Amino acid sequence: MRTLEFVVAGQKLSIAPGCDTSGLVAGSVGYLKAEFHTDADWQGCKIAASFWKGSKEYAVPVRNGTCDIEPEALTGHIFGVSLTGVKDGYKIQTNKVWLHQGVI
Repeated sequence: MRTLEFVVAGQKLSIAPGCDTSGLVAGSVGYLKAEFHTDADWQGCKIAASFWKGSKEYAVPVRNGTCDIEPEALTGHIFGVSLTGVKDGYKIQTNKVWLHQGVI
């Protein structure tokens, strides 16, 4: 199992310092997880991570800051990650971060 870590500051999503994203290979199922470290802007929100393959979005609920990465998004050379949080009368979204991976 491998965890990719992200930092969320307001609406800015970035790869966490020290998180190695090299050597990713397309086609993983149940192997990659995402972990999100959010700031106070996200407190009390129900959070969903979106994983992108081109313009196709695969949304996954984030629980306790983590979630599995949707395997359908992991089939090409590149996939994206973004985050959305909602609570009463409040919605916050991040930019997309794109990660490259090798294809076997």
